Amino acid sequence: YVALVNQIDRLARHQDLPVWRITHLLERYGSLVHELFALADDDRSLYEPLPGAEEYLKVEALYAATHEGALHLDDLLARRTRISIETPSRGIDSARAVAEIVAPVLGWDTDRVEAEVGAYIARVEAELESQKELADSEANAERLSAPDVRRIPVSRALDPS
Repeated sequence: YVALVNQIDRLARHQDLPVWRITHLLERYGSLVHELFALADDDRSLYEPLPGAEEYLKVEALYAATHEGALHLDDLLARRTRISIETPSRGIDSARAVAEIVAPVLGWDTDRVEAEVGAYIARVEAELESQKELADSEANAERLSAPDVRRIPVSRALDPS
C-alpha cells in the first residue's frame, strides 16, 4: 500500500484519472486497487462517475459484484459502497445505474433489475418514514414494512442443491 501511495502520480497518469480519484480508490481498496484497474482495462466507461454518487465510479459497483460477493442492490449501495449513507438521495439516484452495471455478472434479467430497484427504493422510503415515528416499536415496524428481495425459502437455505 505504501508503495502505491508513493506512486499516485504515475497511477493517475496510467489510468487517466485525477490524482484525487486515485487517492480515494487507494483509501478504499488499498493494494487491491489493481483489481479495479483490471476491470476497467477493457471498458474505460467504467471510470465514469455513478449518477447521483459522483464520488464513486461505475467500476466500484462492478467490483463489488465480481470480487466482494455482493448479490443484491441493497448490499451494493448500503454496505459495499456506502452510497446509501453518503449521498443526499440515499442511493435512489444511483440505484438503476448500479443495477444495470451488475446485472450481466449477476445474471439478472430485466424483471430482476426492476425488482431490485423497486425493493431498494421501498426500503429507503420505509427508513425515511420510520424516522418520523416517535416510538421505537413503530419506527421498527415501518422500517420492516419494505419488501426484501433477499428472502429465500428455509428449505433452500438448508439444502442448496
